[in-house]
Amino acid sequence: MNLKRILILVFGVMTLGVCAQSTPCPIDTIDGRPYYLYTVEKGIGLYRVSKNFGVPQEKILEANPSLQASGLVFGATILIPIIGDEPVVEKKEVKKLTFRKIERVAKDTVTVLKEDTLDGNSQATDSLRIAMMLPLHANAIKRSATMDKFMDFYMGALIAIYEAQKAGKYIELFTYDVEKTTESLSSILSDSVWQDVDAIIGPAYTQQVQKVTAFTERDSIWTLVPFISELPAKGTHPHVFQFNPSSQTEADVFAKYLSNLQDTVNCVVIQPKEDESVPKSIQYIHAALQEYEIPTTTTTIRDILMDSIEFALVEDKENILIFNTEKYNNLQSVLPHLFRLVGKYQITLYSRYSWQSEKILLPQIYTSVFQESLDSLDTYEEIYNEYFDVAPSSQYPRYDLLGYDLTKHFLHLLAQKDTAVLKESWTGVQSVIQYQPSTKHRGFENQKIVVIRK
Repeated sequence: MNLKRILILVFGVMTLGVCAQSTPCPIDTIDGRPYYLYTVEKGIGLYRVSKNFGVPQEKILEANPSLQASGLVFGATILIPIIGDEPVVEKKEVKKLTFRKIERVAKDTVTVLKEDTLDGNSQATDSLRIAMMLPLHANAIKRSATMDKFMDFYMGALIAIYEAQKAGKYIELFTYDVEKTTESLSSILSDSVWQDVDAIIGPAYTQQVQKVTAFTERDSIWTLVPFISELPAKGTHPHVFQFNPSSQTEADVFAKYLSNLQDTVNCVVIQPKEDESVPKSIQYIHAALQEYEIPTTTTTIRDILMDSIEFALVEDKENILIFNTEKYNNLQSVLPHLFRLVGKYQITLYSRYSWQSEKILLPQIYTSVFQESLDSLDTYEEIYNEYFDVAPSSQYPRYDLLGYDLTKHFLHLLAQKDTAVLKESWTGVQSVIQYQPSTKHRGFENQKIVVIRK
């Protein structure tokens, strides 16, 4: 995503006159020209002041030359030119859903983006306050693919919230741009908004989970962890929802799947190079194969390179090759040797998630929480194109759809707060979800994993 296409959503900002403060700004006249006297609030930047008052940044800088050197200082009083002949009358106004296209993210962009309402539906009976903690890197001059994935997730989540407000829900969304440190959380968690928050989506990093969940446990705040697959055994609470299943859960699903095919498959475990340790995720697969009593034959990468693997293969069964490595380079080195055997043997590769972008000409089998065929996209794509004016990413899985599915389902759970509903299988546009009590921590873990062949 190009920086010029970064999109930030404004959900019905509550305004008090044109002053961002809780009380009207005083007015003074200097050299015959009227100005608002604005006291700079904590954490606000020039861009936000400009937008709040509807006055171009350059006009504010002209009225306050010292800002060129010092920038905005908390507690200082600055002049805001009043544009127009008539003074603005103090009033409360709730605007409808609008989107701003940001040509450039200013360095002084406020870290906390506060979206107060969705469309001012005061008649709504369902009211939720949601905090979202994502590493959006809104101030980054140069963006990376990882940054854009989180921004895509955020954009999809906003569409889910937009649909919720159209259905009559009243939602307050507080978005926090969180860095990859535990220290950055301290100031964020001290925000007074947390006193009445119903739910949190985030954080994105493992080292932040325990700090966040320790905070949310005190008030039983529902917490959705979207990206992390290995949550700490301690430091969670019964209202933590883990979308990404653990490696152990995925291994169990895969082994159970194979157990129903025992008469037709032959599992071949391929050991890595001697100086290479077996990753824990693959150790879980071995343990699961043993638990389901699935027989395996063991060979090595060296055997394949020496064209001596045939002893482990069976002609009248599907030979599923399970490599004890996550390094694609190891697989790549033996692929030509495996291709020679395809005409004689039925060979299927147990593939890793990180290998999906590689061009592997062998049949593959793998586990996923994502569907390959995307249905029910019409309404979503229509809203996305209308408000964002930019094509979504084509990379699979799509992070905008991940944000949309997870947020939509989480809002559904929050509306019900019923353990029976928690355990129901739910199918989104791209994701499949079924939360079950976790065996590794005190919360819930998505265990709706599909086995995909390609």
